[in-house]
Amino acid sequence: MKKWVFVFLAMCHLFEAMVAYHAAERRGKDPKEYFLKTLFLGVFILVPLLREPVEEETASA
Repeated sequence: MKKWVFVFLAMCHLFEAMVAYHAAERRGKDPKEYFLKTLFLGVFILVPLLREPVEEETASA
């Protein structure tokens, strides 16, 4: 495989990990833990995290 494929996958996982960090903060979970998990496992950690409700929304409803 070409080198750019590996670079692309690494950049995608890094971007997903940053999104997971922010989502974990908003949901009251440990952001560093979710950053590392998403960095290695990618979308398999990110999607279930994003499906959880945000704490602020549940408190106001």
